[in-house]
Amino acid sequence: MKSIKKVNLIGIMVNQINKKILNMSDRSIAWLFTLPTLILLIFINIYPLIWSIYLSFTNFKANRPGVPIEWVGTKWYKKILLSEDVWANMQVTAHFLLWTIVLQALLGLSLALLLNRKFKGHELMTTVVVLPMMLSPAVVGVFWTYIYQPQTGIFNYIVNFFKDFGEFTMIGDFILAPWSIVIVDTWMWTPFVMLMCLAGLRSIPDYLYEAAEVDRASKWQQFIHITLPSVLPFLMLAVLFRGIENFKMFDMVNELTGGGPGSITELASIHLKRAAFEKWRTGYSSAFAVILFVTIFGAGNIYVKFLNKLKEK
Repeated sequence: MKSIKKVNLIGIMVNQINKKILNMSDRSIAWLFTLPTLILLIFINIYPLIWSIYLSFTNFKANRPGVPIEWVGTKWYKKILLSEDVWANMQVTAHFLLWTIVLQALLGLSLALLLNRKFKGHELMTTVVVLPMMLSPAVVGVFWTYIYQPQTGIFNYIVNFFKDFGEFTMIGDFILAPWSIVIVDTWMWTPFVMLMCLAGLRSIPDYLYEAAEVDRASKWQQFIHITLPSVLPFLMLAVLFRGIENFKMFDMVNELTGGGPGSITELASIHLKRAAFEKWRTGYSSAFAVILFVTIFGAGNIYVKFLNKLKEK
């Protein structure tokens, strides 16, 4: 009897709640469903951002929580913007960013054009090509560390097959090390760009090519006037995603080279990690994180505006 009464009581409460929800306005119902998500976002994203901005104006050190926090103003921002080491890290990041985006865009579009054609085994080939992007970046970094080994790594065997360079190490050479991380990131994320371009190619209606063939347009003219304009928005969107991700790239490069040899592959994210968790300069690293955030946010907004203008044409 008690269990039946409890069930009836619960049923009555549910009915009352349903009646209250049905009597609410659309605006109130929208707030009811979005408020939990907003609260979660505030605690996960907004609060840490505001706390980091505050810490960037202090001398706070995370390994000394008991020490009173001293306000230092814009000291860290000035130091970062005038630091030659920081600008060297930004140059390394720009080199990595530029070449990975260029190579991934070209290779991704080429692979998409190849796999868009229906041939025997093209579905299996697509699955095989996509496999690298399914791996963890940290795992990829460790995996390629063994590939680059000068004595036992397969990379040296492949290169020396075409021309004998002898034993050399990609990740230990000051000239080759920056290119080693470019190669690995291109190998891993070209499939992502390919999938984006492939989606663009699959969205082109067949009648456009049929009309072009009736007008006796060459394959090159079809590519320039039909294929490329249709795929370009998808390609540029892929470039935006890869640009944001590579600007803050950390785990793969940290496992592969650790920023070395010296600081030749020390990306901005690795410099930030060393300042925050090796030197425990929390105020300095917070200021650097804010600068990186503003840079990514500003560049992303400019790129999106350019992308929107391109769509309007």
